[in-house]
Amino acid sequence: MSTRQTLPHGYAVVQLADKQWYPLQVTRYYSGHYPDGDIRVSLFDEFNENRELVQVHYPRRDDALRHVQQQLMSEELYEQLKWQGVTIESDVYPERCAHYVALIEEITGHVPQVQRWSREVNVHIGASCSCGMTHFSYWDYSQVTIEDALQRAAEYVYEHRCPCTATTAHEYEQRLTA
Repeated sequence: MSTRQTLPHGYAVVQLADKQWYPLQVTRYYSGHYPDGDIRVSLFDEFNENRELVQVHYPRRDDALRHVQQQLMSEELYEQLKWQGVTIESDVYPERCAHYVALIEEITGHVPQVQRWSREVNVHIGASCSCGMTHFSYWDYSQVTIEDALQRAAEYVYEHRCPCTATTAHEYEQRLTA
């Protein structure tokens, strides 16, 4: 029975003269000087218990392969979080965001506070109506984009609005989709 595992593209493991297995990352670069590409092979480093930087190596090939798999998962997670951050910081439709802010301010008398976090956007709406009546504040923890968070907050404000600001559902729908 073979214990050979397939390595992901861009990775390798090698056994050197010291009989240890080293996980490697292989990167190919293209440039004007190297139109056919240039290859860079990198060893993985980590800090040991004495805070010294050492090359990662293992007595068994399977351990080196496991390190490669963990490295790949870490890189994929980092890439996912990076793109999620770009999405959170993006105002793809700023006119829609401005529209939702205006609706929330009109109904509540308060400008919503938008907070961007690493994985989500939160919207906080003041706890009282423009007439002075107190309502519960609202935080939206589940939205990834500013537009979606503001839309959900506008819908919440409308559904829980004070009777003094009540409009017909048809008027609200027209303003929400404008």
